Amino acid sequence: PCRATLAQSLAASRHPKPLPNSASMASEQPVPVAQVVQVQPVAVTVPEGAKVGSVVAVQGPMGPAQVAVPSGAAPGQVIQVVMPVAPVAQPLTGLGALSAFLGTASKVEVNQKILWAEALTGGCCEQQNIFDVKLDGRDGPHVLTAKEKSTCGDRVCCKPHHSFLLHISPAYNTDEVIMTLERKGCACTKCCWSPKPCLGCFTCADCCTEEVIVHSGRVDGTPGEIDAPAPLAVIRQPQQCCASGGCTPTVHFYDQLAGKEKDAGDLPLSTTTGPTCFGGCSELCFESAFYLNTAGGAESVAIRHLTPRDCGEICKAFCTDSDNYAVEFGPNATPETKAQAIATAFVLDTMFFEIDQGMCHYDVADKAIVITCCLCFCYGCLCPCECRLHLNNNNGAPPSAENAVGAPPAADAPPAPETIVRDEPTAAEQPRA
Repeated sequence: PCRATLAQSLAASRHPKPLPNSASMASEQPVPVAQVVQVQPVAVTVPEGAKVGSVVAVQGPMGPAQVAVPSGAAPGQVIQVVMPVAPVAQPLTGLGALSAFLGTASKVEVNQKILWAEALTGGCCEQQNIFDVKLDGRDGPHVLTAKEKSTCGDRVCCKPHHSFLLHISPAYNTDEVIMTLERKGCACTKCCWSPKPCLGCFTCADCCTEEVIVHSGRVDGTPGEIDAPAPLAVIRQPQQCCASGGCTPTVHFYDQLAGKEKDAGDLPLSTTTGPTCFGGCSELCFESAFYLNTAGGAESVAIRHLTPRDCGEICKAFCTDSDNYAVEFGPNATPETKAQAIATAFVLDTMFFEIDQGMCHYDVADKAIVITCCLCFCYGCLCPCECRLHLNNNNGAPPSAENAVGAPPAADAPPAPETIVRDEPTAAEQPRA
């Protein structure tokens, strides 16, 4: 299989030459994009019987390669996959590799795949999330894939606040991980001794705040206990309880030094803020925009939670917690800022949009249908704004029409006993002389 990635200089290339887009053109002279790495988008036809997430073998410029079928692709459809046309001695990893894959794109779309076992069980059977990253929209080239790694017990008992690892890899080779996100959260076997046992509560202490460690390459182990080399960065939620701006969702992106020195007062590399109200049924009509500002205060990236664009996405929004995001880069966005935005987008999905049955569900205890209009962020907590439709269980409700006074008897009711009225006594009842 191919083992090559884009070079960092791809992000600085402003005038690339036209690239061939068919695997049959691999024998032609490759277009030089960088000194040691050359890439090109390759047109791949999804074979019959292939499903979303399945791996198919294709003939790429460097020989046979494996490509995962992205979300939204149907058998017979042609998809674009960015693949290398020249090998490299040492593949790139970390934020530099992530920014190199994004290149000069002004927009990236992140699509979360539908997990059918989770959807059909209403979230009772939680599965590991999978994300596809595509350039220039959902029909653009599929460049990256992100796969969650977590234990079944943590997902079922603690989601959406569970611990997990998220491995980000090229679309053409999911085994070649370029970056790992370590989310410290709740663990069902440790309870109060989890890395972050109070996620989702008011952010008044370190155990209540979100924290994600960014590692270079592939990292495995138990989140919160990984003894890996120095991390690349730390994505952290500030303690907003009893502080100004408590109703504004905020996430900071620190470098390695500032991430370890929590009390050093170092400024974050970037800060992402969002709206107070989002999610719920409002997702059907309104986009939720989160804006990433660099340390200098310049707004360079917008991360938007997209509204459904067709009937299929409407059903997806109602029945699952799978979401779509558009990451729009401003003209002043640097390659490093683009990489920070992609990593932050995964964290925002985990924090705010991984709630099962977020729009509508049935409350068994209250015997009511609950419709969530939106979620309101308040000092770290997500407070639902709901409407409840109580079912008629005759607890204080007016009687039905067939049980009302004076209503005719039902068709299947038993006949009433016959009553005989006599005006004169019978012969047996006459007094004897």
